[in-house]
Amino acid sequence: MSLFTPQTGATAPECLTPEERMQAIEDLLRLRRQFSKLDMGEGTLREFAHAPRSPEECMFAQTTLNISADLKTKISPCQFGGDPDCSRCGCMGSMALAAVGHHALPGGLTLGRIFRASAHIGKLAARFHHRKQC
Repeated sequence: MSLFTPQTGATAPECLTPEERMQAIEDLLRLRRQFSKLDMGEGTLREFAHAPRSPEECMFAQTTLNISADLKTKISPCQFGGDPDCSRCGCMGSMALAAVGHHALPGGLTLGRIFRASAHIGKLAARFHHRKQC
């Protein structure tokens, strides 16, 4: 399950108010204990209250390549395309990876910091490789 992710400025009935979003999170936290089919970690559900502010901060957006049904057209900046309102993101994949990213290893280092460092090194290596090819 996911919550609705609107585009920036959207006001459709599907858009949750901040209060409705918090109520949905609290309801899901309660219901997951009652119904085993709602198999979601508490940390993942709590991430809905602190969605990434932009696709650049979203591990899911940074680790996925989204392609249209024609198998040619790239969808960006994330699977929702256009100008998604990341502050109201309802994507389960985004929240699950955010929860993983906030997981602290012994010594306090988070998996998210390791991911960001790895992504940065990958971008530097790609630039170096591109320059070498030219």
